[in-house]
Amino acid sequence: MGNYLTSTGTKPEEHVHVKPATRSTNGKGRPDIKLQDLPEDVLCSILSKLPAKEVVRTSVLASQWRSLWTACPKLSFNGAHTHGVKQHAQVFVDRVNAVLRKHRGKLVEGLEVKFMFESKLVHHLDNWIRFAISSGTKKLAFDLAPSSNLLRPGYHYTFPFHLLDKESLSCLHFLQLSFVCFKPPSHFAGLPNLRKLDLYLLKGTTRQDLENILGNCCKLECLSLVRCHLNDELRVVQPLSHLHYLKVVYCEITKIEFHAASLSTFVYDGTYIPIALRHASKLENAKISFRGAVFQHAVASLLSGLPDVQNLTLDVLILRLETRWALNSPRVFSQLRHVQIMLMISYEDHDKILYIVSFLRVAPLIERLEVHFNGTSTMWFANEGPSRREIPPCEYTHLKNLRVSGFRGARGQVEFLMHIVENAPAIQVVTVDTTQRLTDAWDPDEVKPELNSDALDMVRGPLLDRLPVGAKLLLS
Repeated sequence: MGNYLTSTGTKPEEHVHVKPATRSTNGKGRPDIKLQDLPEDVLCSILSKLPAKEVVRTSVLASQWRSLWTACPKLSFNGAHTHGVKQHAQVFVDRVNAVLRKHRGKLVEGLEVKFMFESKLVHHLDNWIRFAISSGTKKLAFDLAPSSNLLRPGYHYTFPFHLLDKESLSCLHFLQLSFVCFKPPSHFAGLPNLRKLDLYLLKGTTRQDLENILGNCCKLECLSLVRCHLNDELRVVQPLSHLHYLKVVYCEITKIEFHAASLSTFVYDGTYIPIALRHASKLENAKISFRGAVFQHAVASLLSGLPDVQNLTLDVLILRLETRWALNSPRVFSQLRHVQIMLMISYEDHDKILYIVSFLRVAPLIERLEVHFNGTSTMWFANEGPSRREIPPCEYTHLKNLRVSGFRGARGQVEFLMHIVENAPAIQVVTVDTTQRLTDAWDPDEVKPELNSDALDMVRGPLLDRLPVGAKLLLS
């Protein structure tokens, strides 16, 4: 059972009294301190640093140690590799039940179970949750998802809200669930002390179910949703004043809308959808990955929904560009200082590269800009697109650092560099790198040193002529 049990050293309610051993001296007048002389809470702390197998082995060291490992209040069981072998699954269940019996009536701070879900396990899972409730568990984690190559539509574990009373709801601080159906009852009063909620592969859960749960988690600080398909809006109208971290990845949803005034970090990866976090005035970092979007539409949407973001990473995998310099919006990013833009440029948009300056016109305080291009071999020295002389006047007075990677000597890239340097009087460092972050890693044969050199030679002299005195130019 050692492979399924770990522990940490919070002092439990029940104590194992260890008789102090007679102390000998070390020849210098100071007594030798033996391990069994240490207080029980210190011993538990030491045990918590050991691998699970070694923790259980300590029970043979001395009679005083026989049950000390059971006093450790965090239990973790991993049976992820037992799927498909009936007797192995039963052995895992029996071992979990045996360990829980040893801890019955004791405070257990955390219970974690990782096991591929099978319908015949429902009874045991419900009993394990009953155990957690009776033990005052603060952290409950049930990872029941199959491996990625076994994912298929089917039966999921229905989380037993009916087993939770007011007291147990108040105990939970951390809840992590995967491969579950999460449907609270209509009279659900919420999880008043929940700090962190981590949901993966939710099934059978509606927009209203999730709004009912989240709207009643008034102390929630961290929320992560991965592959939770609502096919509807993810919307919480009640203020979540303590929420500071929000992650939504690979979820089939149509919109995100939260009222979270303390939000500091937001992560999204999925299809292009409207995102509204208008009350997040303390938003420090946002990482947005859209799979398919018109660049100007994506920027306008973020400008409307995240106007106060300070550091932004925008990754558009399937990109289209429009031929317009402005976003037709009276708003600007009022606190944006650092931007990373990662663009997959298609052959059809070689002539529109320069139009990405539309972003800069709504980011007047930007100090550091990184633009990472990825494209096909046809982007090398593509001589298409407008001149920078066509761009309406605009000055980037706060811009100090510019980095461009994936440089292929395309006219749009050259014009973009020249336009920035000519209109950024405070610029200190300009870096031009021919490495493409994505495609060069996929296909090393695409890396052509002779073309890289020719592309950099195109801009070396013109950039040096335009840079302010003391500014650095880095080419690679």
